[in-house]
Amino acid sequence: MTLTLKGVVEFLKRYPIGVVCVALSVIVLVGYYVRNSRASELGARLTDVEAQAQKILGEVENSANLVEQYAALTKATKELDSRLMRSTQRPRNQQYFYGLELETGVKEISLQPTGADFNKGVGGIRYSISVVGDFRQILNFVGRLESGRHFYRLDSASVSRPGAPSSSPSGSPVNLALNIELLGLP
Repeated sequence: MTLTLKGVVEFLKRYPIGVVCVALSVIVLVGYYVRNSRASELGARLTDVEAQAQKILGEVENSANLVEQYAALTKATKELDSRLMRSTQRPRNQQYFYGLELETGVKEISLQPTGADFNKGVGGIRYSISVVGDFRQILNFVGRLESGRHFYRLDSASVSRPGAPSSSPSGSPVNLALNIELLGLP
């Protein structure tokens, strides 16, 4: 059987519905294949675009009060910076303790800087301080230290009462020895 143009035309005239159905099936199969190969690619792209859109919307929402937030953070940073001790300002640092002594009425026996430890710019300035006073004065001193201007960490504390207890209204003297570390800058 030879395939000629006359034979093809005669075949098409004899089976027009079958030929049209086969041609349509081939077109549909090719379209289905092309669509499915692009569908997964387009689905992945759609997911990426949606994720980017969500990220941008979140950033726009978070930046609504950015100027006010920046101003608040700058103010808070300045406040925190003012509360840090400077290791280079030893007289000013010791004046802080002398002020506490004056405010609370305790008598300072000893005040010694015992070193500093700075990691990445911020660290602690260590002090050893001993004071004597009645029980209320000691508690007031510790309270003022806790609520004071500078941030501190108590490393160790020792309280002792020399001699026999007194029956005086102010109470007998109490010795307090503290090893503290104040947050500071070099």
